[in-house]
Amino acid sequence: MTPYLIKKYCQLNTGIEELLKKAYKLYNYSGRTIHKFIKIARTFADLDGAYDIRKQDMVASLLSRDLDKEHKEMTYL
Repeated sequence: MTPYLIKKYCQLNTGIEELLKKAYKLYNYSGRTIHKFIKIARTFADLDGAYDIRKQDMVASLLSRDLDKEHKEMTYL
């Protein structure tokens, strides 16, 4: 999904941009990583039937990266 398509199809609800800014500053994420979070959050919203990306979708997206880092050794089992 290109940045144009992300902007078109990944509408963010109120407060999500601030959440992303905090994550960006705290963890030094790149723009590409932020776009990945938005696309994952879009998937969570789609699975729940939501039109816009909600805060709970973005939180789930951000947490999924942390879970992946914590349990990376489990992926080899």
